[in-house]
Amino acid sequence: MTFRRSFPLRLALGLTAASAMLVSCVDEATPANDLQQLRTQIARGDAAAAELTIDRLVENKVERGSFSTFAGEAALLRGDLVEARKWLIEGNFDRETAPLGFRMLAELELREGNLEASARALAKARAIAPNDPRVWVDIGRLRYRLGNHRTAIEAAERAVELGPDDVEALRFRGQLVRDIEGMIPAAKWFAAAIEKSGGDTALELEYAASLLDAGNFEQAQAILSRTDDPYLKAVALARTSDFFAAREALERADKNDRQTAAARLLSAIIDVQLGNLESAAQNLDQLSREHPANRRVRDLLAYVLSRNGNEDELIYRFADQARGPQGSPWLRTLVGRAYETQDNREEAAEFLDLAASDQSALSLIDGDDARAAGKDAFARRNSIRAALSAGNVDRAVQEARRFSEEYPQSVDAASLLGDALLMRSDLVEARKTYQRAAQMRRNWPLVLRMAATLDRPEAARLVAEYAAANPLDAEAAAMAADGYAAAGQWREAAASLDRAMENGMRDVPWVLAARSVAARELGEGDGVDQLDWAIEAYETQRMSQPATAALLAALPEEDVQLRSELAAKLQALAGN
Repeated sequence: MTFRRSFPLRLALGLTAASAMLVSCVDEATPANDLQQLRTQIARGDAAAAELTIDRLVENKVERGSFSTFAGEAALLRGDLVEARKWLIEGNFDRETAPLGFRMLAELELREGNLEASARALAKARAIAPNDPRVWVDIGRLRYRLGNHRTAIEAAERAVELGPDDVEALRFRGQLVRDIEGMIPAAKWFAAAIEKSGGDTALELEYAASLLDAGNFEQAQAILSRTDDPYLKAVALARTSDFFAAREALERADKNDRQTAAARLLSAIIDVQLGNLESAAQNLDQLSREHPANRRVRDLLAYVLSRNGNEDELIYRFADQARGPQGSPWLRTLVGRAYETQDNREEAAEFLDLAASDQSALSLIDGDDARAAGKDAFARRNSIRAALSAGNVDRAVQEARRFSEEYPQSVDAASLLGDALLMRSDLVEARKTYQRAAQMRRNWPLVLRMAATLDRPEAARLVAEYAAANPLDAEAAAMAADGYAAAGQWREAAASLDRAMENGMRDVPWVLAARSVAARELGEGDGVDQLDWAIEAYETQRMSQPATAALLAALPEEDVQLRSELAAKLQALAGN
């Protein structure tokens, strides 16, 4: 009985204490606490909870300027641009939150495509907080979007100078380094940002992506293993050639993720590797119609058509593109092989000769790289390209020079001027112009152009530097091997060729032929490896001059008849 009588008493006392605690909590729900809670909710991305807190602040008639910044930011988190504008457009921010408030207003204007209004908002943020690294990050991002690449880099450097431990400053600097210097240098900046982030999942995933592109699969996998995102796992698994597991992971991805262009391209690549060529062709065909300027999709579709025995369709769809200035060596090789299967030797020889030449250095930069501001910028850029394609070099130089003077901070404008100067054979001026472009963004097509203005040793060093910073770029690795071979560095040449083949160039005859030569110089397999590589090169493309020469060099002296036939064939190919 004692127990039963005392239990209600203890329960009553407990309830009394709990009631007191609840009263205390209610008393503590002050505007100051609500403001702090609102900041915390937004920091963790909880827009729904933030909305409830904002409603309470409005109900309690708290000064609007003390929380309008965060109310606008919460609306942006929800994607409610109309609501965000209600809170941000008046610029009614208190002194403490004003820099962030104008940054949020700039973000709102940017999302709605109002670039000038976005710039004005950031100018206000900069006037209030000139030493805020986040303000400089946003300024840099807007400049980059406007095509002011050089001043965007200056803004990123200023942000890091003001905030050496600021996560966003380090992230933005890494993103620009990725464009200018390559994947390996960029990964170091992302690693530095990770150390300061305290667990930013999005940043960790971006770091993992840069590690994958830098060829550091093991470390990238360690990071990705901590996420449950199946799409990212599919990307990582495909990079490590585990295509069955990559397919399974991609099938588990969210439907919206699977419908993106990147995911569909990944799915097509997986299909190719698993031998599902019909499925890959259908996917790539649709992608190529949606993104006609994407040369990667185009070349992969051509490869699938070739593998699937659809030579007629391959020729019909891609012969003109392969013959033109935007034809890649791979596309030209595929078209040439397709003509060979039809026993059309003359057409085949034309495309295979084009593939073997260095004309890719004169191909035009993708339109997706252009970000110059102004309504007529794209039309003017296209006019310059049309003049180049038509061989009207003097007109192209004049237009490109004016374009570059009007947009001095644009990498696209500088690159176009370099193209025009290169086609006019003005190597010195072209080199200077390309170097200016490379300070803003250095990609593989630009490196090829720069190499075309240099003598062979300097060009080889340039290509080797790019290949080292971007180890998964197969074409760069293959061309770097050519430079190593010329310098007698055969071990480095063999390693570069192996890397090129691992990343998609196993079907390129000159790469296989070069690997045969490297095997000979290194004495691999007592000559057996040399012959094996040469045979593979020759079987890949029997009309390839490098492959024929490699096989002739690898055959034993006692194979007199075959050597004689190959020598005659090589002479005929050289004559063509």
